[in-house]
Amino acid sequence: MTDFMAWLREHLAQGAAAPRYIQLATAIETAIRQQVLAAEAFLPPERHMAEGLALSRVTVSKAMKLLEEKGLISRQQGVGTRVAMRIGYSLDKDSGFTAQALRHGSSVSNRWLLRARVGAPAKAAAALGIAEGDEVVKLRRLRLLNGSPVSLETTYIPLRFLPEPAQLEHSLYALWQSRGIVPEDKHFLLKAVSCSGEVAELLNVPCGAPLLHIIQTSRNARGEALEFSDILCRSDVYEFEVNG
Repeated sequence: MTDFMAWLREHLAQGAAAPRYIQLATAIETAIRQQVLAAEAFLPPERHMAEGLALSRVTVSKAMKLLEEKGLISRQQGVGTRVAMRIGYSLDKDSGFTAQALRHGSSVSNRWLLRARVGAPAKAAAALGIAEGDEVVKLRRLRLLNGSPVSLETTYIPLRFLPEPAQLEHSLYALWQSRGIVPEDKHFLLKAVSCSGEVAELLNVPCGAPLLHIIQTSRNARGEALEFSDILCRSDVYEFEVNG
């Protein structure tokens, strides 16, 4: 943290024309964007920041408020101020969660809850164009960003596209790419929901917290359904982008 304070002092010494609290907020935002500060890293207490940067507590507090309004930091009484964990995710990209998160410099991992062959439930069967009860692969996993759970995914895949589910460890799309399987067409249905008790425990969020519920169906160039996914995403982490 001493290095970060030195980094801030160097940036503030450049003497921009903006008010001092905006200069400080801009410097901290730059540190976050350039990953000088990692996601969920704690910032120094406001008093220490004011003393170390020769600023008033009011100036530091105004800068923190500005950063909080932008969603770049989160402040919690008795815990401290930390960098918010965010991931920009484009629904238009061919790449999946892993590739997009890695491009943001994040560490990505899975916590597998299930990798098995099951009979397709009615909703998944309809989306995949198969009969209810036909054998499919069911994947259920927590997606972790920098070690913290950010989404819960349940995915159904026709057997021919993943005959050995236990072989999947990391990115489904990377595995498919190595086998010449490419999702060309994706359909998304999004809605806001409240977090149930079971999901709250898995995602480490309060029960009733807002989540984004995504139903996704992906197809290849021949129009064959590759996957049907039911995804619950933490709304405090994901930023979705759609280009018209």
